[in-house]
Amino acid sequence: MDLCKMKISICIPQFNRIEYLKIVLRDIEKQDYEDIEVCISDDASNDDTEETITNIKKDYKFPLVYYRFATNNGYDRNLRKSMELASGDYCFILGNDDTLSDTNAISRLTTFLKENAQPDVGFCNSADYIKTQEVQTRANETRVIGTGVEIALKYYSSFSFVAGLIFKRSAFLQHNTNEFDGSIYVQIYLACRIICNGGLFFTYNEALVHKDVRVANQIANSYREKLPRKWSEFQRLDSGLPSYSNVAYQAISRSLSDDSERDLIAFSILKRIYMFTYPFWLVDFRENDAIVASFGLINGLPPNKFQFYKQLSLLRRIKVNLLYTSSSFIGIITPLFLYRKAKKTLYKIAKKHPV
Repeated sequence: MDLCKMKISICIPQFNRIEYLKIVLRDIEKQDYEDIEVCISDDASNDDTEETITNIKKDYKFPLVYYRFATNNGYDRNLRKSMELASGDYCFILGNDDTLSDTNAISRLTTFLKENAQPDVGFCNSADYIKTQEVQTRANETRVIGTGVEIALKYYSSFSFVAGLIFKRSAFLQHNTNEFDGSIYVQIYLACRIICNGGLFFTYNEALVHKDVRVANQIANSYREKLPRKWSEFQRLDSGLPSYSNVAYQAISRSLSDDSERDLIAFSILKRIYMFTYPFWLVDFRENDAIVASFGLINGLPPNKFQFYKQLSLLRRIKVNLLYTSSSFIGIITPLFLYRKAKKTLYKIAKKHPV
């Protein structure tokens, strides 16, 4: 890679919500970095995405690569296609309702990449589109962290939010696979395989992304709108956690040959889920007046719902079940004012420390 030149492909998986994407594309045009292309993979949108993008391309500041699937293929395939369209040295991923924070966001990022041996995969922080002071911190520092299984195990959960993920394109192509299409977490697999196989992982402690673009003061398709709130709507929920955990387990355990090491990976993943992610969602649902959803999650997420649970030793199965029981209790009784006060701190702890 020529250190003097670095092309950045901004990759956007698109499905409907074209009014949000229009704002994102106009924001990208404000970047002062010149060597940018925008790659949009359209998963057979049923709005006027194709017509709109065709019109925008006519006078767009940067090269705009657009591909439309004839039929809907799902999130994972659409994300991978947006990266396959790229011709840049790096893929910077955005959701179709996430945008860049300021005019020189890409310039600052490329300076870091050039000065730090062109690492293979990493992420930055994000902030709210309107309340920009509300930063979602997953990167606690700006530096190259390292490589290997331990690094992947420590940081895999931070790849669940797709906007602000940065992949060296050559590393992505080396590990690109359709095996986890349908999981909605293929980016976790790709990142972990890169890190486990010697790719350098980095974090960038700036909010280069502003998430949740507003149209008419509305957030696009918030999960909160779909939560069951009446007991007549009660259903078992899992919030995608079995799929999320299986992708992480498969990505990391494939670098191990010893069953005891795989057992430890499985236990570590379930321990983190039941200590942090699971109780967080229980309280978050309650905060959004959806205690019915909280009980749906308790009912739908016992340890035996995870594919690799049976691979655990008996002692670790007992420990995981105790964690599930205690976290269920904590998630239901925790006062909401304490949750609101500690939410940001707990998020940082969960992202910073392995368990």
